[in-house]
Amino acid sequence: MLTLRALRHFVVTADELHFSRAAARLHLTQSALSRSIQSLEGALGLKLLDRTASSVLLTKSGETVLLRARQVLAQTQTLEHETHMIRGLESGEVAMGVGVFPAATYLPPLLTQLAKDYPGISMRVEIESWKRLLDMLERHTLDFVIAITHSLPPSAEFSVIKLPSQHGGLFVRQGHPLLTASRRILRNDLSKYRLAATHLPPRARSLLAKLCGDTEGNHLPLALECNSLEALRNVALSTDVVLFCTREVISQELAKKQLVQLPLKYPAGTELSRNIIFHANRTLSPAALKVVELIKA
Repeated sequence: MLTLRALRHFVVTADELHFSRAAARLHLTQSALSRSIQSLEGALGLKLLDRTASSVLLTKSGETVLLRARQVLAQTQTLEHETHMIRGLESGEVAMGVGVFPAATYLPPLLTQLAKDYPGISMRVEIESWKRLLDMLERHTLDFVIAITHSLPPSAEFSVIKLPSQHGGLFVRQGHPLLTASRRILRNDLSKYRLAATHLPPRARSLLAKLCGDTEGNHLPLALECNSLEALRNVALSTDVVLFCTREVISQELAKKQLVQLPLKYPAGTELSRNIIFHANRTLSPAALKVVELIKA
């Protein structure tokens, strides 16, 4: 029998192309997942996956069914959301994606308020680069995303709610050799040092590379690229690595003069647009709308 549960199992397996990882995501045993996929194939009369000892591949039929399965699951979720809207509930599950920089400023107070005042809302939060969050949003695995989007604007299929901008720049530890350089030679001297940054989309990488002296924007001298702001902050505080970050994320270190901003303007401008993004043709659940309302407040 064709069930939504089996369709979801198939979609997750197709996303992972690995039965063990898919089973872990679904909190199933591999044998239970295999039986579910076999049941779906039997109901449809189609072979959806080719499984070998080392890999899982979609068949041509599987590729076609996958597209339709995603649509069916998205429409089902929309129906559930609209049912919640009709009942006017402030409870339910919310899947939210947050970029690394917004996560540092929004998440702690938001999650604390939700835990205190809205115990009926269960949150799942993905902290990732905007590029990866956009992929999850397109696959309907997130309700909405908060991200800095200047280097990769969302397409017209998404609705955007503007939030206060964050302010980007290059920062170094107190006593860094670059702080003694004159403005005239600072840009040339910057090319001698490597950067620490979060995972960046191609346009942001190119703009930073040009700022660091590569006129073609092809080579970005990175010492560290990761989504742990704590790791990036610690490296910048204890070495001569130059940190690309936003002022809001390191406000305490700036106030204590542990980190100092270099007088160099990021080519895209210091104000980095920060937005809430969600599918334009999808109704957010009451729980998701409540979270959005709290973020905007």
